Amino acid sequence: MYTLTLDYLLEGERRGYTFTPTPDSLPPETVKALWRGTMPRGQGWGEPVYAGARALKCFALPDGNAAICDVVTTDLRDEVGRAGIRRAQIAVGSAREVQSALSARLTALPTAIVQDAERRLNSREWALLFRKYRDAAKPRSLVKPQTILAYPYKSADSWTFIEACLLLLATRATLLTNLIEVDPIVNPFADRVLSFTTLALDHRDEGRIVALPLDRARTLPDVPYIDLSGK
Repeated sequence: MYTLTLDYLLEGERRGYTFTPTPDSLPPETVKALWRGTMPRGQGWGEPVYAGARALKCFALPDGNAAICDVVTTDLRDEVGRAGIRRAQIAVGSAREVQSALSARLTALPTAIVQDAERRLNSREWALLFRKYRDAAKPRSLVKPQTILAYPYKSADSWTFIEACLLLLATRATLLTNLIEVDPIVNPFADRVLSFTTLALDHRDEGRIVALPLDRARTLPDVPYIDLSGK
């Protein structure tokens, strides 16, 4: 897989977010897609609660490959003192390579957390919750429907549970279909990599499944979401 970093440069003539190495070997449209899609959306990453926050983002690229982005909120500040600077490690590869990498990520998570996520995703209570959501809010577009998940954000470690949930959905087609999809025809990613973001502060312009902090989701006007906190 091709790897690169999107980092914020504080020194030199070209300050701001920059790819390292320069992705000259990638098609221009792919580079544009990486610029647009690497960082999870939303304002407020500089809030103290998101210090050290980690997000995993996966999406398809125009050249037929896909990207996995490991994003972390650093403790750096920009040239005017603003917090919330993030760093992304990006891996670009084929759908098969990406699926294999996602499976490896799932395996590397603490066993107890993965088992808890698997148990709860397969529980009747959560199955009914997902089903109620999808029946009440049928996608307006069959091209890019979206499911929004919400959970209380307390720390990067506590959010590992949500990462486990998203990785289970991304790597187990049966689980995804049973919980999220109404019909395979509705799923544009059935034969490709599922686009998802494990942590964003805004759902807009994110992929097929996106997880938001519960307090952020509650501010959405007339946008349905699934509250995974069980409350």
